Amino acid sequence: MVMINMKKYKISLKDMNLNFFHFTWKSNLTNIEEKGLLPKKGHHAKYIEKTKKVFFVEGLDNLLILFDY
Repeated sequence: MVMINMKKYKISLKDMNLNFFHFTWKSNLTNIEEKGLLPKKGHHAKYIEKTKKVFFVEGLDNLLILFDY
C-alpha cells in the first residue's frame, strides 16, 4: 500500500522557476492520491520511449516550450 500525502498549494510567481511540476488531468488526481505517480508510457511517447517514466517540468519557461508546437 502506498501512502501519499498530497496537498493543494497555491503557486506564487517565485515558485515558477524554482520547482519541478508534473501536469496531469484533474480526473487522475484520485488515482495519484491512492497509488502515487506511476511510471507509464504516455500516448504520445509509446513508439519512442523504451521504458516507462514519470515526467516533470523544471520551471514555467520549460512548460511553455512543451506547449509551443
